[in-house]
Amino acid sequence: MINRLLPFLAIILATGLCIAPVNAMEAETPLYEWGALLVKVKQTLPADEKYIEFTPSERPKYKNRMLNYITAIDNNLYKKIKILRILSSPSIDYLFVNNKLYTMMENWGTIGPDEELLIRARLGHRYGNPTVQRDKNFYIYSYNTNKTKVFWYLMKLHDAKSDCMIYYYPRQLFRMLISE
Repeated sequence: MINRLLPFLAIILATGLCIAPVNAMEAETPLYEWGALLVKVKQTLPADEKYIEFTPSERPKYKNRMLNYITAIDNNLYKKIKILRILSSPSIDYLFVNNKLYTMMENWGTIGPDEELLIRARLGHRYGNPTVQRDKNFYIYSYNTNKTKVFWYLMKLHDAKSDCMIYYYPRQLFRMLISE
């Protein structure tokens, strides 16, 4: 069934038309202005949204490439970082420095080809055409706008599935960090 839908989806994507699943996925991952205050972000969450808040020191095994990048620039920022994790699918981590939004990470876990196609359509719709780097089964799709950079990491697995992680951060990240 899905194989018969793929040509139809390709035509829709090529013509720039939006279909409901793409819009639904956009609704799942609200984007905030970079530098938005933690309290403001929490105020915009739906009342029934489940989330947790933690610091990297509370979870030493926490992994986030952007956290590593930020602390490599200035290790003193480590104590000023808070993570707001939305407990959804995908889970979404908002990283705050001094209670200001600096990055966002979507952890999709393992996805199938249909989800991959929808993510590709959503990112393309929002951010345009990516540049692609490939090393064997590992792909990095890079998107750029005047305000935001996006890295979509995709590790292709043997069973037509992929591990998927997406990072969003401001183009002016370095400038924002220097001002902290």
